[in-house]
Amino acid sequence: MNKKLLRAAALTAACVVVAGVVLWRPAMALWRQLSHTPNADGMYQVDGWWAEDLGETDVRSAGNFAAKLQSLWEQYLTDQNRVFWAIVPDKGYYLQDEGWTDTDYALLFETAAQGLDGWQQIDLTGTLTREDYYKTDGHWRQESLQGVLDALGQAMGFSISMGDFTAHTADGFVGAYRDRIPADTPSETVTWLTSAATDAARAEDIQNPDDTAVYTESALETGTPYDLFLHGASPLITITSPEAKTDRELIIFRDSFASALAPLLLEQYRTVTLVDIRYLASSLLPQYVTFTDQDVLFLYSAGVVNRSAMLR
Repeated sequence: MNKKLLRAAALTAACVVVAGVVLWRPAMALWRQLSHTPNADGMYQVDGWWAEDLGETDVRSAGNFAAKLQSLWEQYLTDQNRVFWAIVPDKGYYLQDEGWTDTDYALLFETAAQGLDGWQQIDLTGTLTREDYYKTDGHWRQESLQGVLDALGQAMGFSISMGDFTAHTADGFVGAYRDRIPADTPSETVTWLTSAATDAARAEDIQNPDDTAVYTESALETGTPYDLFLHGASPLITITSPEAKTDRELIIFRDSFASALAPLLLEQYRTVTLVDIRYLASSLLPQYVTFTDQDVLFLYSAGVVNRSAMLR
């Protein structure tokens, strides 16, 4: 074989390799879409909304979740506390009919409810749609929580209108999924709501004592922009609201979804305490929280219910 043929053969082989590399990623992406298979990071996408696959329903975890909440009530709460609980449906709940996930949300929720029989449950499933969540993040949009506020208010005895808040927006938001989804995924607009109550409030964060604002706008320039809402993850935050219309107090046992919700409650509660027992051992609660006659809301997302071992 002469040199020209050898060069031609080598060039052809190189082209095949390059074409394979170039076409592999889009081909795999197409295959995942057609076969409804999450990507290597457990993510899937429906009409632009990215979601994390929770996997199969862990019935034992849901039972342990209920047992943990029951234990907290028995150990620390008083007869004067008014106690409520609710599960925040994750985005996947509203995408489950698309066939991407094996999670049986009905079984997950029912198992938790059976373990909390007699507790006052607040059903949030009918208050949200997929449009009420960010496309590039697992969290709900603060500006979309009127239905959630209505459901909570009906059970807990308050009324809050989103129309009483001033909306602020920033473009370029790419949420917590940024490293698990394609780099060319479009960014979004993030909205946060302020009022006289949020402006006057002081948020004392055990982890960030120097940051007392309800909103941390500088977080929008970081890799964790959802930290805009109450500084991000923290074991304990106590918010005092001098502009509240009542002297009522609220304790929320929570995960990160409550960060966007809590500021909206400040016109109705003089004090809102957020406790995250993913980061604070339950045995330490008496050192930081005195339970008297507060309202107590256990508010956890479906992901925590299905992975409740993270609750300490």
